[in-house]
Amino acid sequence: MKRIVIILLVSLLVSDAFAQKQSPVINEDNSVTFNVYAPNAKEVLLKGSFAEKRFEIRTKIGAFGKDRKYELEKDGDWWSYTTKALTSELYTYNFVIDGVDSLDAQNPNKVRDVDTYFSYFIIPGYPGSMYTTQNVAHGEIAKVWYPSNLNGMKQRRMSVYLPAEYATNPKKHYPVLYLLHGSGGDENAWPEFGKAQEIMDNMIADGRIEPMIVVMPNGIVTLDAAPGESPYMTAVPTANNVSSMMGKIEKVFVDEVVKYVDENYRTTKDKAHRAIAGLSLGGLQTIYISANNPDEFDYIGLFSAQTTNTLENETISKIKKVFKKVADIKEFFGHKSDPDGIGGIDTYKDFDTKLKAQFDANPKLYYIAVGVDDFVKSLNDDYRAKLDEAGYKYYYHETDGSHSWENWRKYLLDFLPRLFK
Repeated sequence: MKRIVIILLVSLLVSDAFAQKQSPVINEDNSVTFNVYAPNAKEVLLKGSFAEKRFEIRTKIGAFGKDRKYELEKDGDWWSYTTKALTSELYTYNFVIDGVDSLDAQNPNKVRDVDTYFSYFIIPGYPGSMYTTQNVAHGEIAKVWYPSNLNGMKQRRMSVYLPAEYATNPKKHYPVLYLLHGSGGDENAWPEFGKAQEIMDNMIADGRIEPMIVVMPNGIVTLDAAPGESPYMTAVPTANNVSSMMGKIEKVFVDEVVKYVDENYRTTKDKAHRAIAGLSLGGLQTIYISANNPDEFDYIGLFSAQTTNTLENETISKIKKVFKKVADIKEFFGHKSDPDGIGGIDTYKDFDTKLKAQFDANPKLYYIAVGVDDFVKSLNDDYRAKLDEAGYKYYYHETDGSHSWENWRKYLLDFLPRLFK
């Protein structure tokens, strides 16, 4: 009996000791302490979005350098490290235990970017608290399959945010923001890494923005849904999505996505109540969706947008000839070629003419945001020079930082209050 009591006491002490080692711990000064239980490890390192760069080099196309990794100190079976005080933000991190990347087993919060998962934490304040679930009315995000003929598919998936009041105001119609992700993303990118629902709920509750529907479709041509969430496809995510830069998404976007949303939700079906914005690849798609449909969107947002300054008509013709030869070779050897070919690339033709028509239609907001260390900064500078030369009005928001979710979430926070005025 005495032995059982001793074992129980020891177990309780061990459990209590384990429970006291939480991770991460946000301290009063906003420094953060990480704790890892790794009794047999020889080395534990910490890497994260808060890490400083080593040997940083600044160039015209961005800042480059290797992110620093921090060594954890061993104390018994535990390893620990405390950062300096951090500013308010959502930070991602992973441990490297004896050379192997590992999530924080103590932290249930994780997020995927392309094919990599990260643990994360949020330092409160602004903007960090905007990314947390607060005591406000909550909207909901539905995963919706819609009919599509894109790339030989029958359907594709989108995420749709409905504000909390949507269900309680059955006669009210709402404006719509179409929010596009970047290369390597999918319909889960903005809801998960972008914290779109938390941002929308908190900003609506604060009275800073009008309640609206937010549609976040999958913009990757070769995938119908997020990896592992499609009953039809097994492709893995990749950051290299050249096929999604050939105009196919742009070509069908209004007919497939906008039409479906207008038919299935209580939207206000006019240009003044539609906005479209996208980051990186999604910014490229936003440029051409809006330019090809000048009467559909009054608010356009480009967040660290890729721009196709080199895709002039002559370049497009050359690309089409190359792809035609490839398709002919495939057919000769009995292989089925891409059902859409590269027909979507014509969406990029006559861009200057289309851009003039778009600005002649007087969009209420043409918003461009980019970080000074972003590798697409020079492309955005070239694009703005084109707009300036033509006398087209736009709003430019330049920030610090690079091609990162830290910036894209902030751009969304800045963009939303400018909509539907």
